[in-house]
Amino acid sequence: MAISPGILTKVTDGWTGTITVTRGSTVATITPRPRTSPLKVVERLVYEVRRVHGVEFFIYVNSFSRFIAVMPGNLFDMAATGTTAAKTGLTANSSSVYSVVFPTAIPSSILPAYGIRVRTALVGMSRGKSLLSGGLGFNNGRAKIQGSLALFDTLANSSTFSDTLSAGGVYDFSVLRTNDATNVTTVERIMIKATGVARWSALGSSGRVLCSVQGVSE
Repeated sequence: MAISPGILTKVTDGWTGTITVTRGSTVATITPRPRTSPLKVVERLVYEVRRVHGVEFFIYVNSFSRFIAVMPGNLFDMAATGTTAAKTGLTANSSSVYSVVFPTAIPSSILPAYGIRVRTALVGMSRGKSLLSGGLGFNNGRAKIQGSLALFDTLANSSTFSDTLSAGGVYDFSVLRTNDATNVTTVERIMIKATGVARWSALGSSGRVLCSVQGVSE
């Protein structure tokens, strides 16, 4: 699988408040769950804005780990309240703009300079139990989805990322497409199980963090 631009944000507790996008007199609002991540919040926001306002809207991440929200050809206002403001980096409101660069970098985020490679099984299912008739019953449920995650950066940054991820925890990740913007914001949730660092590149001067991961539900 090819290396792609991507970002990880940690799933944390303590989310309060809302984030809103206003166009004219119409307001699109989401209230984050008490436990979530910045990526999941903006994923929900993208879909809610499109549903409520019926216009193109997307959010991506720049090289400084800041979200950028864009509504091409339409002026909008954007604001956040409660801990949602600091946790997403939207620490100041914006009015009558076509795009917003969030003032603060995303906390608890990892943005590898050279990209991310993810390998996971899309579906893992187990066979149901035998019935008296000799057939098979319903599926026992989705199996735990195992996989691997590799982050590519400088050797020094890779060591720092590995130290951070070695504590484990639950993260959301997104693979960014089309010059860091995409018409569909896709976020997946994983649990970091184990990490390690290895040299990478033709000269071995760069680093990669190798993670064993497990998919988790919302």
